[in-house]
Amino acid sequence: MLTAQFHVLADSGFSSIALLNGLSALGLTFSVGMKRSRQTVEGQALYEITSQQRRVRLQGLPDLDLWVYWIWLPANQKGERIQRFVITNRQRHPQTVRTFGRRRWKIEALFKTLKSRFALGKFAQKTKQGVCRFLCLSFACFLLCHLEYLNQDESGTEESVPDGGELAERLKWTLVGWVRLVEIELERAAILAVLDEQRRDAT
Repeated sequence: MLTAQFHVLADSGFSSIALLNGLSALGLTFSVGMKRSRQTVEGQALYEITSQQRRVRLQGLPDLDLWVYWIWLPANQKGERIQRFVITNRQRHPQTVRTFGRRRWKIEALFKTLKSRFALGKFAQKTKQGVCRFLCLSFACFLLCHLEYLNQDESGTEESVPDGGELAERLKWTLVGWVRLVEIELERAAILAVLDEQRRDAT
């Protein structure tokens, strides 16, 4: 039942021999990112392979039939496109592998944003209530940032990965910028009051 419902997606940080053997032993299908330098049993690096859907056997996994694919990520801020390699234990169409990859990257982007932009990695997660509260706030922030990104991208095309920090900063001034303006006005009034009092005392 489990094997029929789950397809494991993982990045290159989870491409160990033990994990791939374990997933295969459980009968699970998977799509796992691979470093471009990972070598086949013949000593060929993945980046040297010229055709997708090629059947390969990796070093350390000589008995496991795998298929290699690659995906080109959208251009970064420098205009450079990045190639990512993926291996699967079931032959698939390249478009299917790309679809799985996009799903994984969206999930990964969410948790990277929660950790780096919303301080999830530094949050004192000592109680279940505290963790749930922070996760709810983080998801709300992520959703608002995503809506702001969609609002900017009227064409509906993704030319680059959105900058979560930049979106959060812009969203902050859009939604609660008036709060800061009120604070500035109050500070200005307080400063003027002090200056007026000093002038009166001087005269």
